[in-house]
Amino acid sequence: MSSYVYMKILESRPRRYDRGIAMLSFGQSEKARKRLVEENIKPGNRVLDIGCGTGTTAILAASKGAEVTGFDISAQMLDVAREKVESTSLGDRIELMEMGVSGMDRFADISFDVVISTLTFSELSLDEQAYVLGHAHRILRPGGVLAIADEARPKTAGKRLLHGIVRFPLLVVTFAVTQTTTHAVKGLTELVRSAGFHIETEERSMLGSFLYLVGRKDLRK
Repeated sequence: MSSYVYMKILESRPRRYDRGIAMLSFGQSEKARKRLVEENIKPGNRVLDIGCGTGTTAILAASKGAEVTGFDISAQMLDVAREKVESTSLGDRIELMEMGVSGMDRFADISFDVVISTLTFSELSLDEQAYVLGHAHRILRPGGVLAIADEARPKTAGKRLLHGIVRFPLLVVTFAVTQTTTHAVKGLTELVRSAGFHIETEERSMLGSFLYLVGRKDLRK
C-alpha cells in the first residue's frame, strides 16, 4: 500500500487513530511515546515533532516544559490535535502546522534541541526517510537528539514469520474497526547513521517488530 493511500485511510478515521495504532503495536506505541519524552526532552528544549498526528507526543513533550512545533500532512488529524491541545493549559507551548515532510526546508539551521518522530517513518518512502533525516541533522543544534519510535521489520526470518502469524488476525480486526494499519520500516538505523548521527540507543520489542532509536548529532557540527 502506498504512503499516499495509507494517509488517506488514516485521515478518514483520525479520532480512532490512537486506538488503532495502540492495538497494532501491541501497546508498544504508548510506552515508546512516554519513554521518548522522559528520556530525551528537558524543560526549555525546543522540539520538532515530525508527523505529530493527533498531538499525543507533542502534548507529552510540552507538559515536560518543552516548546514544541509539530507538523502533519493531515488537516483532519491536526483538527483532533488542536482539540486535545485546547483541553490542556499548554497552548502557548505548542505550535501545529499543516505540511508534509517536504516542508522541512523552511526550518532554520541549528534551530531545535530535539527532533522526535513516532510512527511516521513507516509511512514514508526510502527517499523521503533520507530527506527527513538530512534535514533533522541540519536543524538540530550540536549535540542535539533525534529520537524515533516506529514499527520495524524483524531482523530474522523466524521472527518475521512469527510476527506475521501473531499480527495478521489483529491487523484484520483493527482495520475493520478503525480503518488503520501500518507497515514496517527497514534499515532505519543505517539511514540514521548515514545522515551523520551517532547511535546511542537501538532497542527492539521481543519479536523485534517495534524499534526505539536515539541518535545524537556531533557536538562539533
